[in-house]
Amino acid sequence: MIGPRNLREKKSNQDAVMHRFWKKNWCIAVCDGMGSKPLSHIGSSLACRSVCDVLKHCDFSLAEKEVAKKIYLHWLKLLKEKNILPTDAATTCLFAWGNGEGVVRLFQLGDGAIYYQTESFGHVSLKSDDLFSNQTNALGYSKKWDDWAYKKIHLTSQKHGIVLLTDGISDDLFNEQLFTSTLIQKATLQSVRRIKKYIQHELHHWPTPQHSDDKSIGIVFWKK
Repeated sequence: MIGPRNLREKKSNQDAVMHRFWKKNWCIAVCDGMGSKPLSHIGSSLACRSVCDVLKHCDFSLAEKEVAKKIYLHWLKLLKEKNILPTDAATTCLFAWGNGEGVVRLFQLGDGAIYYQTESFGHVSLKSDDLFSNQTNALGYSKKWDDWAYKKIHLTSQKHGIVLLTDGISDDLFNEQLFTSTLIQKATLQSVRRIKKYIQHELHHWPTPQHSDDKSIGIVFWKK
């Protein structure tokens, strides 16, 4: 959902979400272009496309560092084709990559959050020093694997799932576990159409006073 500030200033939505299924594997990406960059809406869209393009042709066992590198290089190639400088299109990049056995690999570069509910609740942990540094972690700036956070999990029952959030949502949450479990439960019990309608309603009526950021959510849930 486009944020109220961007709506007032007639700017593009700087968030992008994309998902793909192929054979027994799937992926979902949620990216948030940096608002201070003139072409960040293009950067986030191409980042989602890059994730989907690359993972479709990757072996699921490929080392996480190589996965991130391939996605970054493909993103740079897509930008070059449009004559766009990476720093003008900087974006966060959060994605989940899973297979038919319930194994899921979670990657995060930059702000936002990935929460998951399996046998326990958890999240993809950013390094503690990242939380207090002035360094910008994003495609277009980050040059090393250490800037990424990574986690492997297993989805094995209908109560299990994942939510990927841009920081327009994650920064405002008081109870991340309740938020995550509520979304997953609703997703498993309702049709895709109804859960989309519910999420749109919640985002349009976001309770945080004077909120201004774009808001995007990706949900993954186990379904036999």
